[in-house]
Amino acid sequence: MTVESPLREAHCLTSRSSTVYFGAGYPIRIIGERINPTGRKAMAAELREGNLATVKHDALAQQEAGAAILDVNAGVPGIDQPALMTRLVEELSQLVTLPLSIDTTDPATLEAGLRIYPGRALVNSVSAEPERLEQFLPIARKYGAAVLCLPLAPGGLPADARERLDTVRRIIDAATALGFRRKDLLLDALTTTLAANAAAATDVLETLRLYGVELGLPVSMGLSNISHGLPRRDLMNSQFFAMAAARGLSVPILNPLDPLMHEAISAVQALLGHDRQGIAYSRRFAGQAASVVTTVKPVPAAATISSPASIDSPLAQLQQAIIQGEKEAVPGHVQAAVTAGHDAAYIIDNGLTAAMNRLGEDFGAGRCFLPQVLLAAEALKQGFAALKEALPASKTESLGKVMLATVAGDIHDLGKNIVAALLENNGFEIIDLGKDVPVARIVAAAQEHQPDIVGLCALMTTTLPQIDRSIAALKAAGVAARTMVGGAVLTPEYAKKAGADEYAADAVVAVALAKGLVREKK
Repeated sequence: MTVESPLREAHCLTSRSSTVYFGAGYPIRIIGERINPTGRKAMAAELREGNLATVKHDALAQQEAGAAILDVNAGVPGIDQPALMTRLVEELSQLVTLPLSIDTTDPATLEAGLRIYPGRALVNSVSAEPERLEQFLPIARKYGAAVLCLPLAPGGLPADARERLDTVRRIIDAATALGFRRKDLLLDALTTTLAANAAAATDVLETLRLYGVELGLPVSMGLSNISHGLPRRDLMNSQFFAMAAARGLSVPILNPLDPLMHEAISAVQALLGHDRQGIAYSRRFAGQAASVVTTVKPVPAAATISSPASIDSPLAQLQQAIIQGEKEAVPGHVQAAVTAGHDAAYIIDNGLTAAMNRLGEDFGAGRCFLPQVLLAAEALKQGFAALKEALPASKTESLGKVMLATVAGDIHDLGKNIVAALLENNGFEIIDLGKDVPVARIVAAAQEHQPDIVGLCALMTTTLPQIDRSIAALKAAGVAARTMVGGAVLTPEYAKKAGADEYAADAVVAVALAKGLVREKK
């Protein structure tokens, strides 16, 4: 690797044989995201067996593709993560020349990786939560690591760019008090999901602007969160990368093996002046035609979602309105179904629930995407509200009480919110504790509300142990509620091992399981 002459007070990471400088005055440095078992079942299975074949392949491939740093995550549920991190760091340090980023939320795993690492690593990441500041910063300081500051506080996701800035200042202050220097710190702009938050991209871009104006430190962030649940994620990610790079993103975390992203990186380096006159960019396309036309398979529009054979009946029209997310039209269709003589249960089963079942099938088949599911969930709420108004007796009917929570340390609640909407609209009373809920609060709320079912959600491998702890605590406290668990990283095997009564693969399944659990309990 070629190492530029360092600028004064430059930020850098080192491996056993190379140094990577980054920040103002340097080209964009890519952190390769591929060594992460989250969402990669094959890699997770290999790691459980002690097999590092895929990890090593991806490490070499990312280095060849131009990554400057490799992110390393050992978050496989049910194994000794400190031991796995030790082995990963040992073997990768001998295999590649790139510096490593130790990606974990467990202090023991962090220390295991840093202790064995032959260089200056990056800690990914430290948030403003008190336990993170108290546990992670001293470990990073002890081993001379750089720290990625993540603007998350106990209250959850920041509301806007200004709150991100204020939160990250608290981390910087805590780090400075322990002796960290400016060149030891990077900032994370915190990418959220566009499909769930219309301001996700603009908030990040404004955060990048504020970081540049007020703090002037190198900025990193995971790009791929922006496109979760959307079609052509490669296109969305590459466009977002280009916009963020223009606002000051200097150390992005992304997949360097993605062809479209690889081309975007090459173009952006030239456009920002790091590849003078586009020489490296030109070499990349040497021998190719001056103009390359790429044929892209069309993405289905919302209108191509599967439709019933006839849409003449009020219930068919109700289904179609929900599927299309036409929430303004839903109350009229509900009223038409009531006028046609259908009772509340029939409308729920054959109108509201049937629509979401169809949408779930289309989502699984790739005929629609997350934004349509969220719009449909909003339309579903309108339908249930209209039904209660049209048939007041249904207000007192309840299939049972369900308490939902995303476990401690996990700030993602999109899936839980969809489950809550579907359960409520199917006649369940919902107690939603929100996200990042400590075990003690889950137990206390269960004792207070006496739900029939406690639903627990985890979306990160690092928070999976909280599922086990929560279920064990509920049982120890004598809570009689049945337990149902779900989330992107959960598996049926893990749910069984944790002691859960049921595992829900998605929201539609969760409704069916909840009905079964309530019947059993009664």
